[in-house]
Amino acid sequence: MQIYDLKLKNNIILGSSKYPSPKVFLKCVKNIKTEMITVALRKIGDKPEKFYKTLSKTNCKILPNTAGCFNEKEAINTALMCRDIFETNFIKLEVIENKRNLAPSVKGTIKASEKLLKLGFKVLPYATDDLNFAKQLVKVGCKVVMPWGSPIGTGQGLVNIDKLKKIRKSLPKTTLIVDAGIGKVSHACQVIEIGYDGILLNSAVALSKNPPKFAESIYNGVSSAIESIKAGPIPESKKPIPSTSFKGIAFSK
Repeated sequence: MQIYDLKLKNNIILGSSKYPSPKVFLKCVKNIKTEMITVALRKIGDKPEKFYKTLSKTNCKILPNTAGCFNEKEAINTALMCRDIFETNFIKLEVIENKRNLAPSVKGTIKASEKLLKLGFKVLPYATDDLNFAKQLVKVGCKVVMPWGSPIGTGQGLVNIDKLKKIRKSLPKTTLIVDAGIGKVSHACQVIEIGYDGILLNSAVALSKNPPKFAESIYNGVSSAIESIKAGPIPESKKPIPSTSFKGIAFSK
């Protein structure tokens, strides 16, 4: 998966919050074989040394995020702090419109993306499944766009799969990662099957009954989806096509 100038072998980005313990988190990282972990600056807690020690054990690239920001100014200031703390120009940009549905703000996200790009950041913006929203982010310079599958934490999967397909078709050269809404292995597989480059998930793993096992299942499912695409699935058809020819059947004309 290509993220600006960074090439990842694994196309799963894992969130770092809500796990029962650091030990469980590290086991999930190992089982899902992720190379990149996203970290919310506002959720580090009152024991940052312990959290940083846990992160260092993952040997993963850190993708800081601006979770909890409700306007452009908050997001930019948080991104600047993240760059100083984590020593990276990568930033997962979240500018949330409201607390009710945690939907990304179109205006705030576009403006913050444009300014952060000018400040030298490599921006991975969190967006909805709206095509115009995605196009505007690419227009200002984002090489990665992260549309949601459904609202964050809901586990509903890809509720508007046709919209996601339109984004993929319209932005063939942009790295597209579904961020938010994944709840099942089948949802993750769908992301790959419709041509997206990767997924970002957190709650689906961290809040499952057996996080390490679920993480392993996600990895295996996504790997299988990738291999099935390489094998060449049949094209979709709106009309039924018989698996056996009618030619030569007794009594048929």
